[in-house]
Amino acid sequence: MAEVARRAQVSRMTVSRIVNRPETVAPATRERVEALMARLGYVHPSVARRLAARDTGLIALVLTDVTNPFFTHVARGAEDVAQRSGYTVVLCNSDEKVDKERRYLEALLSHRVDGVIMVPASDASRENVALLQRRSVPFILCDRRLPGVRADLVLGDSVGGARRLTDHLLDRGYRRIALAGGNPAVSTARDRRAGFEQALAARGLPVDPTSVVELGYGVESGVQAGDQLLRRGVRFDAIVAANNAIATGGVTRLRGRGVRIPEDVAVACFDEIEAMAAIHPFFTVMAQPALDFGTLAAQMLVERLEGRASAGPREVVLVPELIVRVSSGARVESGAGTPGHWA
Repeated sequence: MAEVARRAQVSRMTVSRIVNRPETVAPATRERVEALMARLGYVHPSVARRLAARDTGLIALVLTDVTNPFFTHVARGAEDVAQRSGYTVVLCNSDEKVDKERRYLEALLSHRVDGVIMVPASDASRENVALLQRRSVPFILCDRRLPGVRADLVLGDSVGGARRLTDHLLDRGYRRIALAGGNPAVSTARDRRAGFEQALAARGLPVDPTSVVELGYGVESGVQAGDQLLRRGVRFDAIVAANNAIATGGVTRLRGRGVRIPEDVAVACFDEIEAMAAIHPFFTVMAQPALDFGTLAAQMLVERLEGRASAGPREVVLVPELIVRVSSGARVESGAGTPGHWA
């Protein structure tokens, strides 16, 4: 920085402002100094420190499904923070598979990744996280907790969110509510089932085990959930789905059998799909601030990497927002003569 200042005939403070707050320096001066920095091969101090320490400047983001819009926004939030902090993000997709997740982590360790932001595939990911712990690689858990693992964590209020979603349906008069949940080996699925059951219990309503289907978090899981509920002969007038993909698959299957949404069955789910909502705002959702998940996880990881974090694990819980739309509309009389009844 001193060499740049001397050659550009400006103060070191000016060079520092160009590096850290370029908008505070006159454009002509900034362009002249930046051109000189490029010729001299100047690098940001944080990058220089890592070069001296033989660090790589790489942060890995291990997600379970990059096609899920929720995780797309998580990735964007994390990448924005990492880039501003001088790090490069490597994106990995585990497909909710623990073995694939492990292969990624082994590869990342071989390339000396500085830190990892991880959405665990399931509770079995504890063994994979142990790889990072043995190598003292800082990591942040995002969206899902791992039982028995002490680590920095960013997650949503799945229990409270599911309870509010179920309460919304109960407030609209629905009483036979089914749950299309996620993989019970994942903490968010268990939390959302817990919130669902708490809402029913508070109204003195029993949980019918035949009305609960827990599979995975994809569209096909929603299709299968719809199939199972129909095959079991369960009479239900509403569904709480653990995410938007499950709701999409379930609605597709039910409509294929002539079930009308919401006239026969109301649907409410976790997570917003902004592109779909802009074109056809249909699903009542418990919207989570996905971008904030990634932003906060990356900030916490950078603080760990730069020695600015507290010694013990930190936990941030983000509160979701209920957005009411057509899919949970007030009960409508069906052709069968009974509200919410279908054959």
